[in-house]
Amino acid sequence: MRVLFVGAHLAKGGGQAVQTLLLFRALRGMVDRSLYCLDAPGIHREALNDPDIHVVGRLEIPGGLFALARSIRKSAGEYDVVHVFDPYFGLPASFLARVGPRVVRFGADPIWDVGWRYNILASIGYRVGLPVVLMGAHLVTNSRALAERFRSYPVTVIPNGVDFGRSDRHPSRDSVRERLGIPQDQVVCVFVGKVLRLKRVEWLLEALRRVPEVHGLIVGGLREEHFGDAYYRELRAGYPDLNERVTFIGEVRSDQVPEYLAAADVFVLPSRAEGMPNALLEAMAAGLPCVVSDIPAHRSIVADRGTGFLVTDPSGLADVLAQLSSDPGLRRRVGRWAQVHVRARFSIERSAARYVDLYRRVTSKGGSVFTGSASPRSSR
Repeated sequence: MRVLFVGAHLAKGGGQAVQTLLLFRALRGMVDRSLYCLDAPGIHREALNDPDIHVVGRLEIPGGLFALARSIRKSAGEYDVVHVFDPYFGLPASFLARVGPRVVRFGADPIWDVGWRYNILASIGYRVGLPVVLMGAHLVTNSRALAERFRSYPVTVIPNGVDFGRSDRHPSRDSVRERLGIPQDQVVCVFVGKVLRLKRVEWLLEALRRVPEVHGLIVGGLREEHFGDAYYRELRAGYPDLNERVTFIGEVRSDQVPEYLAAADVFVLPSRAEGMPNALLEAMAAGLPCVVSDIPAHRSIVADRGTGFLVTDPSGLADVLAQLSSDPGLRRRVGRWAQVHVRARFSIERSAARYVDLYRRVTSKGGSVFTGSASPRSSR
């Protein structure tokens, strides 16, 4: 089985890039695979050193899209399946290349994503064009909640996977805290993700203001190309009283994230919307009790007051943080339940095996990508 992966911006990082690379590595020895991507600035460029990863152009419109399309078309005869991970460059490029069969993975809703990054007109334009570029493709989402948004298409749900070895290999809690200058007896909560309005970091800061015994670590990029660092500057200006208790680490490589999880006692993710957050899965795999916003993506992973906590506002977040900070036994119990749950259901090996099964089913059907066999169904 030969599979061509298409993922545009690996060097920039983010959840999509992390999951692309995890799956690509997990499939080594299971399928013969290569990955085409575009070049972009970022601290994750070491991933591009893999000899099976090929940079075919720059991350730019329209040049990058056409560079991907040309490379995919040129290599199409060498592969049995084209697996698209990027909905903005890879998806239209694979359509223009007129190759098939195609497996297209959505880690989040690209229609909604385009809307909040740009504007409502861009979102409408993407929605109109999506049925065309998805023509004949086999759509995969990482959660049932996301699949429901695309119920007019045939959808396969394959959850994200976690490389448990990453958390198993991290340094000890004490050594990480010593390096970061965090007192060993300090209760620490950690947030991992880009500092964007979408992530509602202000919920965490409001909660920390009400729970003075807890220190916060915020790990993730402080600016984004579409928004700059305005949100980060607003947070620093709006919560000057927390400067001594909240540390903004900034962006780190994905292989460094387990160190910050090891230093923490609690994980917090108050996002407004998510696909299936890698950061949450990895925190649970590391045995941290997780406090997350009550949204569909989180409810598909966390059982409230069982494998974690679901909250609906900053006050509820503060209440849970206060409870966890004063009860080490509760932190250990919930963290352990979370770890068992994630390790039983969300391994990257399990995800890879399900993709191999999908590749086999897709190739067994044969035919051209443009047969219309996977065209949108009428909406229910």
